[in-house]
Amino acid sequence: MFNFFNEIRNSARKIKITGRYNLVNISGELVYVEGHKGITLLSSDIISFKVKEGRINIFGKNLILSELADDTLKISGQIDKIEADR
Repeated sequence: MFNFFNEIRNSARKIKITGRYNLVNISGELVYVEGHKGITLLSSDIISFKVKEGRINIFGKNLILSELADDTLKISGQIDKIEADR
């Protein structure tokens, strides 16, 4: 199975990427997350989750959360803003 983040890691060997979260915002309509440590807030306007370094907050409208695996999420809807609390 193709893994987008593994491809990035392989092509960016000079950058130290270890044990952190990965987040991709696709056109403001979909956010893919790897490495979260649990959901802390869930509503149609805000979804927050823990990561090793703190917490990530996704703000928008009509947000829908799908858990793809234990530490992997897909959030869809109108993504307005993403903030990291450290």
